[in-house]
Amino acid sequence: MVQNHLGACPQLVTGLAKDCSCDKEVSHYLKLAMWSFGLFLFEFLGGLFSGSVALVSDSLHVLLDGTENIISAIVSKLARKNADEKKLRSIGGKISASLLFVAAGVIMHEGYERIITPHHVEWYMTIVAIIGLAVNLWQIKLHQGAHKEHHNQTHFWQNWHLISDTAASVAVIIGGGVMLILNDWYWIDGALSLAIGLLIATFTSAKLLGFEVHTHDHGHHDCGHKH
Repeated sequence: MVQNHLGACPQLVTGLAKDCSCDKEVSHYLKLAMWSFGLFLFEFLGGLFSGSVALVSDSLHVLLDGTENIISAIVSKLARKNADEKKLRSIGGKISASLLFVAAGVIMHEGYERIITPHHVEWYMTIVAIIGLAVNLWQIKLHQGAHKEHHNQTHFWQNWHLISDTAASVAVIIGGGVMLILNDWYWIDGALSLAIGLLIATFTSAKLLGFEVHTHDHGHHDCGHKH
């Protein structure tokens, strides 16, 4: 049984850290974070100017998605030097889930307030949401293109996070279309924000409760798993 990452890496011939392909896992999550932070700024400003709390809620979801990517990059880097990679990835996942859970509470509160006291929402919030959806789909494509040996627990949860981002964007687009047709149905914006908060809370509860997926494939290198 190996005691460290380099000993568990079947792709290494030299045994040197500089030859390990897992630096690509770090750069992968940093690239996803860049897209997430850019989308957050775009959607947040779009939500403020259009008056859409659902769009602002989605932007906060994306912001924490970017934060989770940074945490994932740090975990991926540390996993190369840590004997217990599974435990390290679990800790990283719980940290990001805790941040998301707090955000979910804020988002649901704001959504409830908007249901009680609806506000006018500008039509172009739908355009912002459509662009957000396009970026979400691009991120999913990037994430699926990660090295097969990096399809681990971190990859699994990030994949579901991106799917939840995409679902939220679709919901905002549909809600925007309804509000565009029925001008007095602005309460839908608050309902969407509440739904996004519930989606995040459900997703993060699974991580905090320790739900795991077994992604180990003996034909690939799962960065640091003990054999």
